[in-house]
Amino acid sequence: MGPWPNDPLGPQARAAADIYWIMFIAAVIVLVIVDGGLIFAGFKFRARPGHTAKQFHGHNLLELVWTIVPTIMVISFSVLSFEKLNFMNDTRTNAEMTIKVEGTQWTWVYSYPEEQRFKAADGTYLQAAEELHIPVDTKVRLELSSKDVIHSFWVPNIGGKKDAVPGRPTEMWIQADRPGTYKGQCFEFCGTGHADMLVTLVVHPKADYANWVTGALVEYNRANSEETKRGRELFISLPCAGCHTIKGTRAGGKVGPELTYVASKPSIAGGLLSPVNEANLTKWIQNPPAVKPGTVMPKLDLSAEQITDLVNYLLTLKCPTNPTAKCP
Repeated sequence: MGPWPNDPLGPQARAAADIYWIMFIAAVIVLVIVDGGLIFAGFKFRARPGHTAKQFHGHNLLELVWTIVPTIMVISFSVLSFEKLNFMNDTRTNAEMTIKVEGTQWTWVYSYPEEQRFKAADGTYLQAAEELHIPVDTKVRLELSSKDVIHSFWVPNIGGKKDAVPGRPTEMWIQADRPGTYKGQCFEFCGTGHADMLVTLVVHPKADYANWVTGALVEYNRANSEETKRGRELFISLPCAGCHTIKGTRAGGKVGPELTYVASKPSIAGGLLSPVNEANLTKWIQNPPAVKPGTVMPKLDLSAEQITDLVNYLLTLKCPTNPTAKCP
């Protein structure tokens, strides 16, 4: 994926690239004419022995040309720019989806439409941070807001850039030509973590978007379920918190491995159980010595419900895709 003027991958990026290249070529032509004229005049009319300087009144035709031509160029660029800006600012025509985007130091939070397909088990609607997921060839309207300071949403190859202002809703739209992952950046300095406030846009084939929604709802339901809440409280109350560290909680043990992003690790139990999923976490918590003889992690004789609650909680501990600090 190259620089956006060379590789526009959305209607807005193409519109911006079109006017960019027109103005660039016009500027190069003007540069050649003006600088060429200066160099020619400087060389032809340079001071030389035996040549006497002459006073010229002017050249009416030349003066008329360099007045009319720039005027036509400015008017043409203004009309073209106005047309492109109208296209870029039209957020509602043919928009198939509206997603709310909230900027906060230093991440983006995406709230998906209040439609049945995005409805969670608790009656709320899908919300996620770090990544924005949309279907390909679909115009998506974004309603921007900010929780703290001014941010700016920008994905160069897709096009479109708009500030997210506290207390003043703004809107823009995006559309991608082909599936893939596109990187962007908050374009307004917003504090010490500004450089880490990235934008990750994931574009899915239309046929696969429903599968992503289903998987995202599973994770969302798990993160907001009563089992997960009970599992979080249980983890802190059990000896687990004395052996393991989970950043952002009271668990600060140093005996066992850190579990802040355990669900993103390739394995547990020293590599014996892989991948890190519900089945392997359940097997490990039920009876650690049976899985790995000699381990210092004891069998706690937990009930099946307690193990389920702990597993649901641990599966929410994932490394963010756009972290402000590297995951261990």
